[in-house]
Amino acid sequence: MKKLVSSLAFLLITATMSAQLDLGLRAGLGLAQTGISNLETAQAALETADRELSFHAGIYIKVKTPVLFIQPEVIFSQLNQSINLQQAGVSELRNIELDMNRVDIPLLIGKELGPLRIMAGPVYTANLSDLSGDISSDIEAGTFGYQLGLGLELSKLIIDLRYEGAFSPWASNLIVDQTNYQVDMRTSQLLLCIGFELF
Repeated sequence: MKKLVSSLAFLLITATMSAQLDLGLRAGLGLAQTGISNLETAQAALETADRELSFHAGIYIKVKTPVLFIQPEVIFSQLNQSINLQQAGVSELRNIELDMNRVDIPLLIGKELGPLRIMAGPVYTANLSDLSGDISSDIEAGTFGYQLGLGLELSKLIIDLRYEGAFSPWASNLIVDQTNYQVDMRTSQLLLCIGFELF
C-alpha cells in the first residue's frame, strides 16, 4: 500500500513539475439557438428560433502535461435571438428579442495529437443581463452546460470548432404582455474560436 501511495505521489509530482503553462487571448463567432420547450400550447404557439450570430472574447490558461492538457477559460459572450410567438386570441405574431450578455467559464480537458487537438468539459455560465421591453423572465443567475470540439494548434495560434449544449435551463418562465408562460429555455451554440498564446 505504501509503495502504491509513493508511486502515485511520485507520478503527480513529476506531472506537475513537467507541466507547461500557457496564457492567451481567445475570440470568435458562434451560431446560437435558444430552444423553448414545455410552452403551454393552449395559450400560445412558438416558432423554433433560427441560429443567429453570437460573439465572444476572453482569456485562457492552458496547463500542458505529457499526457493531456487542461484549459480553463473566462469568456464574455453576447447572444442575440429572435423568436415569433403566436398568442391565443391575438391575430398578429409577437416578435420576441432574446438578447443576453453572459460570462462563460469552460474547464476543458483535451489531448494533443500532433497539431490536432480534441477536448471536452463542463462550462458554467453567469448571466449578466435581463430581457428588456415588455418581455421578461426569471433568469437564473448561473447555469451549467458542456463543450466539446476539435481544433488545430499551429505554433502560437489555436483554431477550435466546438459545440456547446446546456445541462440546465437559463429560464423557466417567459412573461409577454403581462402573460406568464411556463417554459424551459436553453441555448446551444456552434462556436468558431481563435486563440493566440501570449506567453
